[in-house]
Amino acid sequence: MVESSPSSLIPGLTDDVAELCLSRIPRYDFRIISQVCRRWRTFLKSKHFSAVRKLTGPVEEFMCVLMKSQSPEDGSRWVEYLYGEVFDASGNNLGQIPSVPAPLKSQFGVAVLGGGKIVLVGGYAEAEGFPIDATTRISASADVYEFDPASNSWRKLAGMNVPRREFAFAVVDGLLYVIRGFSSDGECLQSSEVYNPETNQWSLMDDCPDRPDFHRAFAFSFKSKLFVVGNESRFIDIYDPRTETWEELDSGQSLSVYSYTVVRNKVYFFDHNSDYKKPELGVFDPEENSWSSVSVPRSPGAYWCKVGEWNNKVILVSPLGGRTLIRDLDKENASKWRDTHIKPSGSNPTIVLINF
Repeated sequence: MVESSPSSLIPGLTDDVAELCLSRIPRYDFRIISQVCRRWRTFLKSKHFSAVRKLTGPVEEFMCVLMKSQSPEDGSRWVEYLYGEVFDASGNNLGQIPSVPAPLKSQFGVAVLGGGKIVLVGGYAEAEGFPIDATTRISASADVYEFDPASNSWRKLAGMNVPRREFAFAVVDGLLYVIRGFSSDGECLQSSEVYNPETNQWSLMDDCPDRPDFHRAFAFSFKSKLFVVGNESRFIDIYDPRTETWEELDSGQSLSVYSYTVVRNKVYFFDHNSDYKKPELGVFDPEENSWSSVSVPRSPGAYWCKVGEWNNKVILVSPLGGRTLIRDLDKENASKWRDTHIKPSGSNPTIVLINF
């Protein structure tokens, strides 16, 4: 018979066995079980717990919605900031992640590396720089920040070689590719670069096709290749990292995409050129090089919904918060759009999936 110490995690069990038991509890229940005792609460917040959970393998998928909000900095000035809310596979709100420890930026890139770490790249902040209108000046950024859900904290990574905003980006086999974009003075950048999380280093790519429509492009990964779709272009440029070569695909349709996601090897997107009175979600199948569309229920802001993935389904989040729709579009008898109880609290959502 195993005798437990008075300070054991679970009476009757050795601590190593108790740690394995606690590591298998769903994260949604952490707030409840952390109230059992101080030792459980300390264990759940420790790096050791994260290591044990990774060892036992109960990895869960969560949807993180990054949003903008405002808070008063002092008695007279309101400051915008970027924060995130995390939802589990059942749509339960697990709470917020810390706000990014940097000035609020726009036109940045958000990707997930290693399955569980959120990376925020570049963008611009209001500063002394290029005037985008009569009163506002901006400065493009090379800064890169990483959020680790295991430690619930952000850290600054190596910056890009070139400050940039409004660029195309995608993760291919664990590497983050950033394509073109704009500088602080509004010039179209000719450079592209790739980030290796293993070395925390950025490397410039010197063989990117010279396309004027690469600016305001979007990119995605498919079968270990990088697909870059230029703004208002019918051509897709495909990069193979193994051979470091590009090839061109005529897609037969030009796009101006502002929100997209990839679910089960199909790209779902909203196009700036779509009819806002009759919103539709575009669908591109890179395997067949074919296009189709799916109707979206008409509602306030539906035309500007952000597209994401949740439980292998397409999810649409209102740009102003509130209504959220979901639908399984990868079946012959696809279900209809249905409302969810997911209600992000902020505006201008960006949706990513993390596993931890």
